Amino acid sequence: MGHRFTVNSTIQGVSIDQFKQLAADTTLHEAVCRRIPGENLEIIESQIQGGTYTLRRAYNLDVNIPDIAKKFLKDAFRVKRTDITNLTALTSTIELGANLPLEANCERAVTGNDQQVHITLNWHVKVKVPLISGMLEKHAEGEIRKFSALEIEIVEDELKKNLSA
Repeated sequence: MGHRFTVNSTIQGVSIDQFKQLAADTTLHEAVCRRIPGENLEIIESQIQGGTYTLRRAYNLDVNIPDIAKKFLKDAFRVKRTDITNLTALTSTIELGANLPLEANCERAVTGNDQQVHITLNWHVKVKVPLISGMLEKHAEGEIRKFSALEIEIVEDELKKNLSA
């Protein structure tokens, strides 16, 4: 069954038309990727074909565990993420794959007006560990919310940098 939750965020001072124009540039997306906390970022694919932008990447999450545990677990927290975006509708599907018994996917929509953009992330998380999956799904929600908020802050910063340039 899994766990569902929604993340909503609004970016003030950026119009939907400005957002649409900047979203059609792969360098913006790649700059955001490089600023997300993690190690060994690998951008596997970043291309626009027709009105669809595909971004595939892999990286080791910067999780809050002791350094010795990180070394021991090595790539246990390696995430493979695929974003497929319809640049006209400003909708995306996001899939997270991990070296953990976790399935996570999201439907993202960006709406707005001439003053702001609003981002809605509808997540579905399923942990495949009997007996404790519910608890782990709630924990995964907390981590996804934390990284989503951070990513949106980075997106806002990159948008505003590009608009002032």
